[in-house]
Amino acid sequence: MLANESLEAAQFQACLLAKGSPPLANSDFVLNSTAVAGLLGGEEATSTVALTQIYDKRRWLGWYNSPGSYVMGKHFRRLARSAKVDVVFDSDSKAGTASGSEMVHIDPSVLFTHEGWSGGPAFKGIYSGSSIQTTGPLASWLMKKAAKKDCEKIEGRKTQPVNVTVAVLERTDTLRQEMTFHHRSPPLAFVPIVASLSTCAVCGWYCQWYAFSMILVGILSRGFACLFIGSGNLVFDHPKPAEGSPPGDGVLGCDQDLVLLTGDEYVVNALTRGRFFFRFQSKYTCRMVEGCSILLIVQAIAQLIFIPQSKLFGQLMFVSSLAVSWIYNLWLSSRDKGEVKEAIFEQVLGNPSLTKFVFPNRASAVVFLLLVSNNSRTSSNPKKLKKIMDFFLPSDSEVWEIWKETIAERLKSGQALQFNDTHWNREELTVEDDRKLLKILFEDAKDAVKAYNMFKANGAGTVP
Repeated sequence: MLANESLEAAQFQACLLAKGSPPLANSDFVLNSTAVAGLLGGEEATSTVALTQIYDKRRWLGWYNSPGSYVMGKHFRRLARSAKVDVVFDSDSKAGTASGSEMVHIDPSVLFTHEGWSGGPAFKGIYSGSSIQTTGPLASWLMKKAAKKDCEKIEGRKTQPVNVTVAVLERTDTLRQEMTFHHRSPPLAFVPIVASLSTCAVCGWYCQWYAFSMILVGILSRGFACLFIGSGNLVFDHPKPAEGSPPGDGVLGCDQDLVLLTGDEYVVNALTRGRFFFRFQSKYTCRMVEGCSILLIVQAIAQLIFIPQSKLFGQLMFVSSLAVSWIYNLWLSSRDKGEVKEAIFEQVLGNPSLTKFVFPNRASAVVFLLLVSNNSRTSSNPKKLKKIMDFFLPSDSEVWEIWKETIAERLKSGQALQFNDTHWNREELTVEDDRKLLKILFEDAKDAVKAYNMFKANGAGTVP
């Protein structure tokens, strides 16, 4: 033991004689806290690695030391273990897939739990009768766009306000049943690589071998993780609607924020049923990703042991490499969340027309939804209209049932939603309060008509 320590000391002294003392060699200050760098900045670092699949050649640009290796290792280990083997029936020469071939698919929400890649709000089809409890990420992104949209306030009986956004969807030239995404890598991608290689080389020059080895291991572990994860593709897939199917019009959400989807059934189907996944050619890639995750976790543990053993100069070099990569990861992850999502959204859905109203109560909001979506192909079936009203207005009292049936029949016959005393002074309603309530509900319907006339006057009323 003493012989080994003497040999290491002699080698270190020989290095100092050959190259000179490193800066801060006489300082007794030690940055022991740098060892916990593997536990910090993991979410940003994970985001930058996960989206290497949509950046051209970015899989080759991950060779730099990065903080958050322990968090990355846990995420990628869970990612590799969630892989599922599916059979691809439609060939795609661009994606490198052939019909009948087996591919490995992984849900991106495993990595992006809090970044809008998980499930979207519920969807209720107005004419198809379909009900989807959890839609895809595109629906979630559309809801966020609707929340930021300027609105027109509708006056009327005030209870709890309801936001209603009409989204007119048109088919784009880029929308296909299965599609992949590619974007250019950012020009600053070489900055953290140069910083890590430079600090590693400087540590080697001044014989700071603990810091040198930790920076090198960080470069290799992250580089291989990017290499294998980037070998796949981010794929968007959605089922094709059957020929002769009813219009895909429907409503996203069920609380105080509703988005009416109307337009091309193919696009509505892509928005509500489409899904994203990472696609890999074989299970071998997933096993290599799991191996990289183990290496990242080992790196984080090794940092706790070896970085405190380094001299102050080596620790500063290690921290410098982490600082540059952390700033880059933070910038790139925020850029990914905005620009990448927006680019994918436009490639799939284009720029849908959004018109937003705020209704003072839920009854007028639901009638407005039915007015906008009503057309000659579907107005002949009041039962479906009644089911939609029951879904969003679940009250089944006698007054509410009379009101719903009256609205549905008038929409069927194309009559205007205009009412007088004879409509609420009904013989079956023996209680005066019931008649008053029915009158109030008919007034709510009139408020919905006012909003619909505004919708048409603004040029948004031409719904395919």
